[in-house]
Amino acid sequence: DGNGYVGNLELKPETARTASISANWHDAGDKIWNVRLTPYLTDIDDYVDARRCFSAMPFGMACTADNLSRTSGFVYLQFVNQSARLHGFDLSANFPIGKPSRFGSFRGEALLGYTHGENRTTGDKLYNIMPLNADFAIEQKLGAWTNRIEVELVSRKDDVSAVRNEVETAGFGLLHLRGSYAWNRLRLDFGVENLFDRFYSPPLGGAYLGQGKTMSGTDVPWGITVPGKGRSIYAGVNLTF
Repeated sequence: DGNGYVGNLELKPETARTASISANWHDAGDKIWNVRLTPYLTDIDDYVDARRCFSAMPFGMACTADNLSRTSGFVYLQFVNQSARLHGFDLSANFPIGKPSRFGSFRGEALLGYTHGENRTTGDKLYNIMPLNADFAIEQKLGAWTNRIEVELVSRKDDVSAVRNEVETAGFGLLHLRGSYAWNRLRLDFGVENLFDRFYSPPLGGAYLGQGKTMSGTDVPWGITVPGKGRSIYAGVNLTF
């Protein structure tokens, strides 16, 4: 996250308790269509989070009164045990699209995920939590060919950690194309990710620290996120033996 940290020899190990349940809807043979929903709730005692350091701690020259109140820029923190809670759900579905024809068979896939994390000691949001995200895909199979078009959607990240001055990220959508050809024990894979070469910032990409004096928390520009990959073309060969 680009911030400076002070250690804490008094840290205790985390203890987590998770409650989860899954519901699954499918056809009689579970081979044609399937929908699965999994909500969950996790409570964590002695969660290792962070607090703004103050002058009585080590590195007091950096742990100033201004460090306690800054709402932008990098800050100096100390690891500390607190209490946290996460809840969310995962939803997945796969299903046929139409009937097989001379153009092959088509299937649809969908994934939806959401997580909310909160520090129950301070009321702050947890750092580096993925916002609402979804993946949708249509897959075609025709003989030895398998072709796939994917849409990746990620919502805006605005539930951020205030203690770390975590930077918000904008929502985005990406299009990926993938294909493969199988012949006996050989399979050729190829594809294009981020087809339209869209500029975006992954919500979990962290802070970009490649400019300025990286050993100083005050001489590195704040608020710059690590960008995601641009248009990427790949190919690979898989041999089974």
